[in-house]
This record gives sequence, C-alpha cells and structure tokens, in this order.
Amino acid sequence: MRGISIVIPVYKDWETLKKCITSLIEYLGENDKVIIVNDKSPIWKEMEDNILSLVKGRENFEYYLNNENMGFVKTCNRAALELDKSGNDILLLNSDTAVTPGAIDEMREVLYLSEKHGIVCPRSSNATLLTMPVHNNTGDLLSEEKSYSVFTQMKDVLPRYSIIPTGVGFAFLIRRELIDRNGLFDEIYSPGYNEENDFCARVNQYGYNVVMANRAYIYHFEGRSFGSSKSEYEVKNHKTFTDRYPYYDGLVDRYFNQHISPLEYYADLIAKDVYEKPRLLISLYEVPSAYNGTAQYGLSITKGFIERFSDKYDIHILINNDADEFHKVSEKYKNVWHPDNINGTFHIAYAPSQIIHLEHLFILNRVALKYVFAMQDIISIRSHYLLMQDYERLEIFRKSIDYCDGIIGISAFSLKDTKDYYTAEFARREIPEKVVRHGINTEFCEKKSDESLPFDKYFMVYGNFYKHKYLAETIPVLKKCDANFIILGAKEKGRLAANVYGYRSGGLTDEFIEKLVSSSTALIFPSVYEGFGLPFLDGIKYDKKVLVTNNELNRELRDYFDNYSENVILFDEPGELIEKTREVLENPEVSYKGGKKEMRTWQDAAADIDSFVEEILARPLDAETLTRRWNECRYLENVHRMYITVQSPNTISKWLSFKIWLRDNVPGLFRFLHKAKRLGREE
Repeated sequence: MRGISIVIPVYKDWETLKKCITSLIEYLGENDKVIIVNDKSPIWKEMEDNILSLVKGRENFEYYLNNENMGFVKTCNRAALELDKSGNDILLLNSDTAVTPGAIDEMREVLYLSEKHGIVCPRSSNATLLTMPVHNNTGDLLSEEKSYSVFTQMKDVLPRYSIIPTGVGFAFLIRRELIDRNGLFDEIYSPGYNEENDFCARVNQYGYNVVMANRAYIYHFEGRSFGSSKSEYEVKNHKTFTDRYPYYDGLVDRYFNQHISPLEYYADLIAKDVYEKPRLLISLYEVPSAYNGTAQYGLSITKGFIERFSDKYDIHILINNDADEFHKVSEKYKNVWHPDNINGTFHIAYAPSQIIHLEHLFILNRVALKYVFAMQDIISIRSHYLLMQDYERLEIFRKSIDYCDGIIGISAFSLKDTKDYYTAEFARREIPEKVVRHGINTEFCEKKSDESLPFDKYFMVYGNFYKHKYLAETIPVLKKCDANFIILGAKEKGRLAANVYGYRSGGLTDEFIEKLVSSSTALIFPSVYEGFGLPFLDGIKYDKKVLVTNNELNRELRDYFDNYSENVILFDEPGELIEKTREVLENPEVSYKGGKKEMRTWQDAAADIDSFVEEILARPLDAETLTRRWNECRYLENVHRMYITVQSPNTISKWLSFKIWLRDNVPGLFRFLHKAKRLGREE
C-alpha cells in the first residue's frame, strides 16, 4: 500500500490546529507525511510561527504559505496537484480535527479492500452521516467524549465498512489515481461547501464508491472557517451541485430511510450510558376509539405503569388520533405521539395487544430497537369466518412473532394457544415469554347513574354477536330459567323475552355499566373461547359469583384467583344454567378463603411488565433478527408506500391500471397491501 500525504489547509484558530498537529505527531505512519498549507489569513504570521515551532525537526511535516488567500477548495487543489510530488494517496484533513489511534492505518486498509473503494471517511463526533451515533434523542450532538465512547462500543458491532452516498470533507482519503485521472475539486465551489460531494458524484459515475470506515475515528470539533458566510455558500453551492446531480438528495434520503444498517440507525440505543434512563414506548396503536377489552387492558396497564415507573423510564405513548380523542390520552399524559408525527427512537416498545395492522409493525420497526407485545387471543385466526374477513392478519401475526424480542400472554392459555398455532416461529429461535394477567380496576365511578333498570333482581350476562361468545346458543336457555337476565352486548337494546333484556355495548357510560354489574345477583359468561375472562375481575371487584363455561382458560383463572375460587361456577353446556342459576339465587353470597378479599391491581400487572422489560433490555442484542426485521419491513414499507401513494391527475389512469394488473396477477400481494392500509380511497 502507498503512503498517505495528509493535506491540512490552515486559516485561523490555532488551538484546534494545535490539537490536530499534535495528534498527527503521535499517530503518523512512517511512510506518511503531512502538508500544512497556510492560506494567509489576517493572522497568518502568528499561525506560521506557531506551526513551525511545533513541527520543527520533523522531516515528515512540510509547511507552505499561499501568496494570497485562496480559500479551502483552491488550497486543497494546490496541495494535491502542485505541492505533493510523492504519488501518495491524499487525505484531506480539516484543521479542526484530531486523529485517534489506528485511524489512519484503518482508513488506508479499507481503501485497499476493493479497487472500487475510491474515497474513505472515518467516523466522527460532528460530521453529518459519519457522526457517531448518526442521530440521537437528546436534541443535539453528543459531546466528543460520549461520541467516542459510542464509537468504541460499536466499532466491532458494525461491519468494518459501509458504502455510503457521499463523503464529508473534514477527513477525506482519496485514491491517488482518481485525482490523476479526474483532477480534484471543481473551483466553481470556491471557497468551499459541496466540493467534496461533487467529487464523490463525479468519480462514482465510473463505479467508485465512498466508504465509511466504521473502525476509524477522527474528532471533528467544529467548522469555523467561513463564519457568517457559511449559509450563503451552502445555499449557492448546493444548487449548483444538485443541478448537476439531481438524484443526490433522493439518494441520501434512501440511504437514511432504507439502506442504513439498523445497527447504525440504533447505535445510540445499543451503546451504554447515552441516556440517563431507558426510553420506553407504550404502543396503544391497536386501541380503538371505543371501550372494549383491548382498550381496557391497554389503557389500564398504561395508567398503572406510568403511576409506578415514571421515574425509572422515559415513557412515551403512541396512539391513533381518533382513539386519543375518544379516550383523552393526551389530556392525561405527556409525550403522546400519533402515527403521523412520532419522532425519536426507543430502547424498547411495549404493545399491550396483538399487532393487527401492518402499519403498526412498520412504525415499531422504525422507532424501537426492541419490542414486545401482548398476544390477547388468536380467535380471529382460529375461526375461519373471522380469518376470511382479514386473511392478511395471519401473516401479520406471524411476522410480529418472528421479529419480536419477547411475547406476553394475558393468560397461560392464550400464550400456549399462540405457540400451538405458530409452531415454526417459536421453533426457529428462543423467544422470551411471560404471562401477565389483567389487574382489577379498584376505583369506582364518582358519579352514580340514575338510569332505571328493567329488573330489580337479575343475572348479568356478558356476550356479543361473535360466535365464540356463545350468546345465541345461551339466550334460548335463559328464557326457560326462573330468573331475570340483562345482557351486555346484545344486538339491539330492548326486551328479548319477558325475563331477558338486552343492551348494546360500546355506547354505554362507565357509570351505567357499573350500575348494571353492581346491582346484579351474579355474573354469567357463556363464551367458549377467550384470551382472558374479564367477568372474573368484575366478580371480584363487585363481590359477585360468576358462572362460566368449563374450559382451559376458566379453570386457569379459577386456580390463579384462588382466594376467589369458591365463587366460580363452571358449566359444560348452557342447559345447566337452569339449575345453576337456581342454586345461586338460593345462596348468592360471596365468600373468600380466609375471610379476606385479595385484589390484583393494575400496578401489580405493571410490575410484571416492568420485570419482563428489564429482562429483555438486559439480554444481548439479537443482531441477526434485528437486521432481518429491518430489511424486510423497510422493503415492505417502501412497496406499500408506492402502492398507496395518490398520483397526480395525469398519472391516475396509469396508477389504476397498475392496481388492476396487481389485483389480477398478484392477488395475494394486492390483498395484503390493501388490507394492511385499510385503503381503497384512490379509486
């Protein structure tokens, strides 16, 4: 390998130049030399005296003085094309830099790993896309010390080099033959800015790439050379450059949004000690703008977690706009994001529900180094009439399991059921898992509902139109019972029989629901499939017996809530309710083992989540899974974006033709993208 001639254009600021020269004195190779060119600033003589004093007696340091101020671009050209006769490769080095051990040798080696490596740049503390880390969540650049600390932690995690769209001129190692054949900087960019981008784009036309050496680090303290004229030069020269290479801005955007390595993208989160506490995103993306089991679990666990662990984590919340407005989440908590404005990245995201929509998976991929989610149930996969309404959910569930860093079951049954169905994903690798059951909302409504009830004495029945709720099979039996029943979840409000009255769920106030439950004799839950039986919690909270189908989940909950277990009445088929409701009427009183009621709160559930999050954060990063997740999701997201983008009027017909072709020729992909976005509005 050739030696390197290090060219340092000098203008002012002796203190930073002194750091630069001192570092080169310590780390310069035997076959390398330094060419210092004084660009004759108003204090050029003072700079000259200081430079000559520092490099006196060092044969591999050369000093030159421009006859007049030439500017950065012309000074670099003079040094590389006139002053240096060695034939060495050229390293253009800003005066406000400092070399670290091994940096120059590593850059040299990376340059010669391929003959198409034309330019090599190191990592740094302040160098746009070369900055280590390339971005962070502090709102500013990290200090030089923290940046170098991240570099030392990441240099062996990242690949040895990365192909990047362009270089950054603060430390710019160029293969000599590229200069011999193509010259160096176009002086139209004088005195500076975008000259290095132009050179990179020019030689790239011949197949030469810019390479980022991830194991070389050179400090870049700050750029002071152009003073207040900086923005003027930047604007003017950027226009000149992009007129020549109009694809450049798109190229850089593609790099940051698609081709960047996730290890690079998340470097600030992978490294230690960048943040005072872990950044945690609670993703309520799947919470609907209505109150149901998904909403109850997500909102309750969020409340419990924030109340208990807000000092331990930097907690943020993601929720859809409509759901935020319905549940008033932004009014209750700070750091609430919507999908269209979420900003920043997080050590871990926790979603207290399944990932149902593809956009949710895309967002987690973009913002979370790791993610865990709760699988509430897979009835929409197991039951084909539900599956066929949204068949893509089968694959979305599969991908969310395949890429996750941990999975939570809201019951042991729910977790086992998921594992029994998605056997290949759990067989591929070890996926940490934990059961976190619901907590009980111990608060009561401050305001009491004054709405009248159809019966003074009745059983409360939970259900809805889904087949597994088994309500349609149960109602005929209820009509034969010697008791009254109020159904929460009926198709329509009103009397279904002399002894049966129904309310539609979703539009009832919390106060009225509390009145319905608290005024009842006992609770009936005939559902044959659940991820978790919420009526158990109401039974404990309101001191009611609960009659439930005899299945694996309900037996699990009976055993788990052992203190309450004597109040759980199992039945195998609805016909048994005739006798069992009669027995409850004879003895409706609830009793607890030991005579003391025990309550599992949402803060207890939050503590279980916290212990699992701690475990996941402490586990070594699964770089292979992260990279696979990143690459596939970013690819799908780009295809997805292309598919849904509304075209301008003169391209609408072509766009619709493409969609029709996709529908007719690749129907699976068409349905996948169409369902994932829940669109179709372009048509």
